[in-house]
Formats: sequence, structure tokens, C-alpha cells
Amino acid sequence: MKTQRIQAFSDGIFAILITILVLEFKLPNYANGSLCQAVFKQWPIFAAYLMTYAYIGILWLFHHDIFGFVKKTNAKLNILNLFSIFLTTLLSYSMVLLSESMATFNRNDMMFSIALYSLLAFGISMSYLIIYSFLSKNSDFLAKTDDAVSIKKMRIYPLVSSLIYLMTFILAMISVSASGVFLIAGLSFHVYAYWKNAMN
Repeated sequence: MKTQRIQAFSDGIFAILITILVLEFKLPNYANGSLCQAVFKQWPIFAAYLMTYAYIGILWLFHHDIFGFVKKTNAKLNILNLFSIFLTTLLSYSMVLLSESMATFNRNDMMFSIALYSLLAFGISMSYLIIYSFLSKNSDFLAKTDDAVSIKKMRIYPLVSSLIYLMTFILAMISVSASGVFLIAGLSFHVYAYWKNAMN
């Protein structure tokens, strides 16, 4: 299979996933003259949407860059890519759970939704780490053998983010506020990692 087909398929999934996120926005129930207040009460879905949209967008940028190095593929790399995308598609459901728990402000529900979101993010980071490791050890898959050195250095990004999300998952069992801070820190780290990588 040509790498162009993998990129086209993956890009299509990312595009669809980002698009369907907005479908979670529903017209709120409101009395005449109180539409503004009703919309403002939907802030949890707006917050979860912005966070998830940015996260998926950054994942797509990293995915696009990493497969820009690849000149050929095989069954193992294809399966690794499919698994990574599978985990990414679950972010839509996780976003809904997070926004619903934020709306009710129930502590147990928020602990569960943050734990699930962070566990999913941990899995996604690990999937990228595995892909990076595979490519760094199989330079014949790369357009330039020297690219293996660059990819090997890039492994630090998913490694750090996976540790942040693992800590978020643990904290979700203890403190909602602390785990929320770590979750945002993990997402912010992706932005920093991509910016730093783009500058190199």
C-alpha cells in the first residue's frame, strides 16, 4: 500500500472527526427573551469542544508530519496507524461525557469523565510513541535514513505527554481540580511540542 493512501485515509478520518464534534451543539430549551442566558448555560460543551478540537488538530499536525517522513509501509505500520486513529475517534464520545459532567458539576461524574479522557489521551500518546519507535528502528521505511535520528528525538514528546496523562488519571481519583489542571497541561504540552518541533 502506498503511503499516500494511508495519509489520505487518515486525513479523511481526522476531518470527519473534527466536523462531527460540532454536531453536539443543540438548540437549548429557553423561554422567550432568555435565549442568551440559555446559550451561556451551554458553556461546558463549548469548553469541551474547544479543548477537543485543539487536541485533535494538534494530533493531525503530528500525524501529517510523521508520515511525511515515510516512503513505504507494511502491515504492522498500517495496523499501528489504524489503532492510533481508532483511539482518536473515541475523543468525540469522551468530549460529550466531560461536558455533561461539567454541566451537572457532580464530583463523581467529573472524576470519571476526566479519568476516561486522560486514559484515552494516554493511549493516544503511547500509540504515537510506538509509531515513532517503529520508524526510528526501521530507517528503510523512511525517505531519508537520516530522518531516523530526527524521529528518535521526537519520541520524547509522546513520552512526556503520556506521563502527564497518566498522572492526570491518577489524580482524577483524588481531586477534580488537580486532575483538570493536569489535563489542560497535557493538551498545552502538545501545542508547545509541535511549536518547538516546527522551529527545529
